[in-house]
Amino acid sequence: MHPRDQDSTVMPHRFAVLAGIDLDDPELRRRLDAIAERTAHRLGQPIGLVSMVLNTAQVFPGSYGLQGWLAEMAGTPIEWSFCVNAVTSGAPYVVPDATEDVKQAGNPLVTVDGVRSYAGVPIVVDGAILGAHCVLGPDPRAFTEADLAELRRGADEISALLEEYRSR
Repeated sequence: MHPRDQDSTVMPHRFAVLAGIDLDDPELRRRLDAIAERTAHRLGQPIGLVSMVLNTAQVFPGSYGLQGWLAEMAGTPIEWSFCVNAVTSGAPYVVPDATEDVKQAGNPLVTVDGVRSYAGVPIVVDGAILGAHCVLGPDPRAFTEADLAELRRGADEISALLEEYRSR
């Protein structure tokens, strides 16, 4: 069965792949942070993330630009996750203005933390969609195909890196 044919956030293979990667490895985190920073700079956004989507939460093993509680927690409840949409669809997920988006307008990241724009693409390892590489910003933003291509380049690099750190 293809990942898009079921809720990929609960697929056993996906969790087996995730469990085989030491997301707490300091060198892995340093390298993921660098990719998040580079993508944020290239897209002119204040926040870049490498998000891994679990069944009840998302965690950020790589990040750039997070502040306050988001930086301290390095994750959110799954109900607040923009990235879960890229994971479950297997496709890029873009929100030009979250305050006008039916799905996201009531999200606490929007109403409390001021996130207005989001673009993310899936991160795939061994056929499993683990999370998303994304950028967020406080202003509305129309993301271009070139922006999504940059996110895809970063996601491909992240996938290769996660594969390097995967135990077999």
